[in-house]
Amino acid sequence: MPQYLGFSTINANKPKSSNMVNGIDGGPGGIREPIVYGKKFKLTDEKLVIQDFMNALNIRIGEKVGQPQYGTSLWEFIFEPNTPDVQGKLEVELRRVATLDPRLQVNTVKASPVQNGILIELQVAVAPFNNPQVLSVFFNSGLNSASLQ
Repeated sequence: MPQYLGFSTINANKPKSSNMVNGIDGGPGGIREPIVYGKKFKLTDEKLVIQDFMNALNIRIGEKVGQPQYGTSLWEFIFEPNTPDVQGKLEVELRRVATLDPRLQVNTVKASPVQNGILIELQVAVAPFNNPQVLSVFFNSGLNSASLQ
C-alpha cells in the first residue's frame, strides 16, 4: 500500500512540561495537552501515487540532486513532428518513468500533439488497489509544466 511516513510537528512549539504524565498514546504528556514525541503519520492513497508520478514528469532528467536518473526527457519531444518513431520513443520514456515507482503499472499509452504541447493518455493501475484509470497528461510548452486534464 502506498504510504508516506514522516514526523508530526504537533505541539512542537509548545514548552515541555517537567512533570511528565502519560499522554494519549501512552508516551510522555503534559499538564494540559499531551506531548507525543516521534508520532508518525502516513498518507496512503492512489492520488498520492499519481501525484508522485506527475512530480517525476515535471522534473527534467538529471535535475534532482543525487538522483541523476530521476525525471523525464519528454520535454525534448515537444516540438518534434508526430511520427510513429517519436510516438514510440514517448511511450518508452513514459514506461521508464513509471517503472521508477514500483507502485505504478502502466497498461496503455497514447500520445497526440496539440496546439502548444503534447497530450498523453495513460491507462494506469496503482498496486495494491489495481483499479485501472485513465490519466490525461498535458505537456504545455508555454508553461513548461505537465498537468492532469
